[in-house]
Amino acid sequence: MKLITALALTLSLLSPLAQAATTLKIATLVPDGTNWMKLMRQAADDIKQETDSRVKIKYFPGGVQGSDKSVLRKMQIRQLQGGAVSTGAMSHITNVTQLYSLPFTFRNLDEVRAVRAEYDQYIAAALQEKGYILLGLSEGGFAYLMSNKPLKSSVDVRSQKVWVPEGDIISQTTFENGQVEPISLPVSDVYTSLQTGLIDTVAVNATSAIALQWHTKLSYATDFPLAFIFGMLVVDERAFSKIDAADQAVVKRIMAATFRAMDVQNEKDEQGARAALAQNGMQFVELTEEDKLAWRKMAQDSINTLREKSVYPVELYNKLKQSLNNNRQAAAQ
Repeated sequence: MKLITALALTLSLLSPLAQAATTLKIATLVPDGTNWMKLMRQAADDIKQETDSRVKIKYFPGGVQGSDKSVLRKMQIRQLQGGAVSTGAMSHITNVTQLYSLPFTFRNLDEVRAVRAEYDQYIAAALQEKGYILLGLSEGGFAYLMSNKPLKSSVDVRSQKVWVPEGDIISQTTFENGQVEPISLPVSDVYTSLQTGLIDTVAVNATSAIALQWHTKLSYATDFPLAFIFGMLVVDERAFSKIDAADQAVVKRIMAATFRAMDVQNEKDEQGARAALAQNGMQFVELTEEDKLAWRKMAQDSINTLREKSVYPVELYNKLKQSLNNNRQAAAQ
């Protein structure tokens, strides 16, 4: 009897340790109050409830923890356990994160979704090899060139002060191939730089242009999608591995469902944001087929340059392009 009592006492002392809560601190540039953050907060509530508070998520939205670069650095020193960052922010860790980022890869949203079921897994696997768990890829929509004057060709852009995200070698190279010297800045500096005139041209999706208030400083959008924007939610594998396997499965399941819902919401938000931009006076500049061909030629030259620098996974990208071509041929029949 005494032995049973001793064992029960020992188990009762060990139980709190086994059930200790893990808090994942996750930072992002996404402003609080956006639909994205609302969905992420709901996911955190659901995870907390389903794991009986063993897993909690604390968000730091709106760039309070700094740029994507700062967030990743803080993850390395374990001040943060995760970040919702751009795919380009992870490119120095693995170039596979750039698979979807090259200009003019996709023509519409249907093409994006047609290939994701096959190719998302390559991004997740490459990140896990480097010690990161991918909890979701978020469809941000297409980026459009927005400026204070109508821009139809790369020649028009040469007189502009063009912003590219800090560390974004794809955008940097693409504009440089068009004989444009872009200005590299963190996202947090863009609005002030538009105010002061340090920059006057950006490539951004409609939702972000409004959420970040950049649209108040811009008058024209070139109506030709440059590239599709993805964000990703990653957590440090070291922190995630401390969570019980059953609770890990809960986190992954809820986050996967949340990102599916987020993609549906983001599509609606992009459509609404484009309409709002037009209602607020932004003019969408249409291009001729000749103009479009010139942009695509410049982009292909950039892709060739980037290939030589191993900026993206060449073989995997070629496979992706073949899948897209097959889908286009099937759709045309």
